[in-house]
Amino acid sequence: MIDPSDDLAADLFDRPDDQTEADHRHALAVIGAVDPALLDLVDLSLAGQGAVVIRAGLHFGDDGDEDDGNDGGDDGGDDDFVRLVSHSSADGFDDDPVRLDVPMPLTCPTCSLREVLVAVAEDRAAQDPGGTTVILLPAAIELAHLLPHLAEDLTGTEVRLAGAAHVLDATTACDELLEHRLLTAFPGDCRCAGAVHLANLGYADVVLALGRDEDPAGADLIEHLRPHDALLLPGLDAPLLEALTGLTHDVRASLSRIHPATTSAWGGPDDHGVWTLDLSAALPFHPGRLRALVVDLAGQGLCARGCFWLPSRPGRVCTWEVVGGALSVGDAGTWAEVPTGPSGDVVGVGGGIDGGASGEPRCHLVVTGVGDEDMREQVRRAFARILLRPEEMAQALAWIGADDGLSDWFGQGSPES
Repeated sequence: MIDPSDDLAADLFDRPDDQTEADHRHALAVIGAVDPALLDLVDLSLAGQGAVVIRAGLHFGDDGDEDDGNDGGDDGGDDDFVRLVSHSSADGFDDDPVRLDVPMPLTCPTCSLREVLVAVAEDRAAQDPGGTTVILLPAAIELAHLLPHLAEDLTGTEVRLAGAAHVLDATTACDELLEHRLLTAFPGDCRCAGAVHLANLGYADVVLALGRDEDPAGADLIEHLRPHDALLLPGLDAPLLEALTGLTHDVRASLSRIHPATTSAWGGPDDHGVWTLDLSAALPFHPGRLRALVVDLAGQGLCARGCFWLPSRPGRVCTWEVVGGALSVGDAGTWAEVPTGPSGDVVGVGGGIDGGASGEPRCHLVVTGVGDEDMREQVRRAFARILLRPEEMAQALAWIGADDGLSDWFGQGSPES
């Protein structure tokens, strides 16, 4: 925990603002991005808007404490730590930022960040009831890994978890989402930038898209990949703070948007060549044909997400994700564990309410690309060819427990029902 009696902590947190909320609790909003330069721009844009803005960073003992725009200063030796920097307040932007380094309490960086943010939020609520704090997250933090437990930890406190935003640049969106761009957010990080973008676009309450006028195709791609119930803001002139504080983060709704069995084909404008396929079927994939045609189904230069099922694994939700030029196949549990929407109903194929068929296996892939109509038709044909034919369903039971030749994809010695 951070001691609010510490002089440095007091300087960091005791910056009152005039933002009030209907329930009179302190509002905590979070903003993430893959590119830290975008967070710099957001930091400047929020100055003087009635909130304390704190930039959070993750630093590791072997990273040399390189300058990341957070006012480097002395390093933390061999220790890993979370750095908090605040130079934005209700009164404007201060050229002399206040910095606080907190040793990571846990081995997991995201878990450590969450614990520090809980302490920050509680300290800010004590200093400024009814006020607002905006956290600019470390680059490439995945919102779905941070916010559900953060919301849980804030339950019963004087802090309300407000909206969560993801910021990206339309001028780089096509490259980052459709081609492989390796991240180096922390030692050993081997994630793809597009995978973080895709997950955060689906999870965030607010999407802030910069550079829309400079790259219309990139702007349309963002539109196709963001949920209909996520607010899209077109640039830094938009009322970002007002949008975030006007929301209360709903973890269940956000998780249902990104679960492979409940994701939807949100679509968008097609004026600049961006398209989305919504492929669905009750029949399973044929394991052998899936392996043979996997390259055709994954395509090239595409984003895809969704689920499928196999007659050899009828009880398992098999996941499908193509982003940044890479395909990922996995297991998301049982069909009975598919998350529900905010009303408690199960979200079905295409985003509608499933109407009682929540536990029924299905294949549902949402594929988005730019241009290349031949590639679109290749994916459509491959999907249809891989499906088990109706006459093959009579022998489907024979697949259960049999070697389907896909154990290396799922990391299992044998398929499970």
